[in-house]
Amino acid sequence: MSWKKVLGKSTIRVATTALLLSQLFGAVGSVSAAGADVEVHLIGINDLHGQLDTTSMVGDKKAGTAPILATYLKEAQAKYENSLLFHNGDSVGASAPVSSLDRDEPTMEWMNMMGFDVGSLGNHEFDQGIAALKAQIFGGLDPKEGKVTHAGAKFDYVNANVIETATGKTLIKPYVIKEVGGVKIGFIGLVTKSTPAKVSPSGTAGVRFLSAEEEVEAVNKYAKELQDQGVETIIVLAHDPATTKEGVTTGEAADLAKALPADSPVDVIVAGDNHALANGEVNGKLIVQAYSYGTAFEDIKLMIDPTTGDVTEKSATVTTTFQEGVKEDPESLAIIKKSLDKHPELTKPVGTTDGSVTRTDAYNNEAPLGNLIADAMRQADFGDNASEADFAFMNPGGIRADLPEGDVTFADLAKIQPFGNTLVKLELTGEQIQTLLEQQWGTNADGTPNTKTLQISGLKYTADFNKPVAERVTSLSLEDGTAIDPAKTYTAVVNNFMAAGGDNYKVLVDAKSSLAGPIDLDVFYQYIVDAYKGGAIQAKTEGRITNIAAPAEQPETPVTTEFISRAEFVSALVDMLKLNEVATAPAFKDVAADAAYADAIAEAAHAGFIQGFGGNFNPDRNITREEAATILAKLLKNPASDKDAAAIIAGFKDGKSVSAYAVKSLAQLIEQGILEAAENNSLEPKQGLSNNDAKALIQKAVAAKAS
Repeated sequence: MSWKKVLGKSTIRVATTALLLSQLFGAVGSVSAAGADVEVHLIGINDLHGQLDTTSMVGDKKAGTAPILATYLKEAQAKYENSLLFHNGDSVGASAPVSSLDRDEPTMEWMNMMGFDVGSLGNHEFDQGIAALKAQIFGGLDPKEGKVTHAGAKFDYVNANVIETATGKTLIKPYVIKEVGGVKIGFIGLVTKSTPAKVSPSGTAGVRFLSAEEEVEAVNKYAKELQDQGVETIIVLAHDPATTKEGVTTGEAADLAKALPADSPVDVIVAGDNHALANGEVNGKLIVQAYSYGTAFEDIKLMIDPTTGDVTEKSATVTTTFQEGVKEDPESLAIIKKSLDKHPELTKPVGTTDGSVTRTDAYNNEAPLGNLIADAMRQADFGDNASEADFAFMNPGGIRADLPEGDVTFADLAKIQPFGNTLVKLELTGEQIQTLLEQQWGTNADGTPNTKTLQISGLKYTADFNKPVAERVTSLSLEDGTAIDPAKTYTAVVNNFMAAGGDNYKVLVDAKSSLAGPIDLDVFYQYIVDAYKGGAIQAKTEGRITNIAAPAEQPETPVTTEFISRAEFVSALVDMLKLNEVATAPAFKDVAADAAYADAIAEAAHAGFIQGFGGNFNPDRNITREEAATILAKLLKNPASDKDAAAIIAGFKDGKSVSAYAVKSLAQLIEQGILEAAENNSLEPKQGLSNNDAKALIQKAVAAKAS
């Protein structure tokens, strides 16, 4: 044989991010039950945040940037006869300066170039207010400074849960119908109900957001309207958070799935907002999210009955956009170059760092970068001939990146503070300062903590987490240890987002006086230039915040897990069986004759182990436990009856999540001791297989065949 033994070199890796790391589930389904079904792939992203030229680290590998993401998306679409491209909100806002300096028009231009078919609103689309949102989507002069004219989106935006108060109607159209491969697909849009608390109050002026109950009613209403128009395949683009861990999917998107009727025509809910991985079913709805910043994309596969329009199979894979070995898309590069040529300041160094000035754990504790930003804010010039403010407070959610190791450019600073917020000087009493600190420690609707620790300058305090919030601040003083007087009036600098009560810092709305000043990025940039004069930029934790008995929740330890692809699994099986029967290339459209695994796939197909679907094999997708079972079961004798197989699978915690086609195969492997349950008596049928697990399964199956 001439194929390579590729078991040890995984072609698709699991996406892990600095924000949230977990296992990647996916690649479900092998053979459609109905040969005439139409196969449609929905290729999508969420939470791009205008990071057109931003390289992210996934584990120890570089990932992301628009030119890399574009290559992945174009190649994914090229593989399929029927596909649609979508984004699920927060494509703009909190953007890299290559986009934000031109009011995110470069990102809109990139999405138009890519040919997106449909998009939804995220909370960051509201950052600059409704007028700016509409200008970006529908075209027109941007209201801020009137310097940018937007071309408008060449694709449909949808949202069903934001209502204009003046008209009582949805802000934009609630849904859209797309036809591909002769079948109709409906897309309904939603945005997280937490949006009013996530953006400045001015950002949502003139609109209201539906409650959870109203939102469910709206989805049911619009789903019915779609059905009345002959649409049975329905996707909800919900910029709602969701996370899948250990086979369980939770979050706002999961809550929506549970609230919808079990027989709802909604097939898929695409999640967003919390930059996590989601890939699992809840109440019959597939929920998917692909991290953020263009470091990953989702490929949602739907098998649709062309007669009824119903989805007969659904699954998803999430693929990391690693840069290594991937050619950058030239059209995307041209968009970035145009912006950089227009803003040469983005490439000029303003100093250097050793990589230690970071925002690490800023939501819970004092962080070096938080101190640096707060110090810069405190000395800002408001043109009032006053000395620097007594205090400064910076919300952790406004610190969007770390200072990089090595040269630091204006672009790097703009990635850290991308909102273009105005700084505001307030007069607050010592008592109000105490209240402000208490408002850091909120509570989510489900009772879990929602902590947003302010980064501070000019004061220090101790918080005892064994005490209730109202008693938690046990000491509060100036930097020199002088106690803060509850009755005395102090000056404090915050950004306009906080000054308007954003992030629940409501006490700031009651400030005695308010003076608007310069832009936060301008102040930060000038502070770096003046303080460090192009040299080493230094900042560290200094004991400004002392937390006693902090909550048990700690950041997860980064874990990188490697899963085996379908081609690698088949190659290992064929190699172990020493098959050498055919000399022709495999008859799959997506398996090149000169591919390293082509011979192995041809042998496996000849032996009847694999069939593929729609003329494709999807060699690079991660193989799941249930897919592996369907292949290995073909080696074995004495399969369980339908009744016995159903009983075996029903005995497991997640038995209902096993695809119908895999029930007998999984039951057979379990009954013969080849496949064992995972933790908590779970099968985790849609979880990937590591190299070691795959080898062990193949060895057991081959041994059972020989016995």
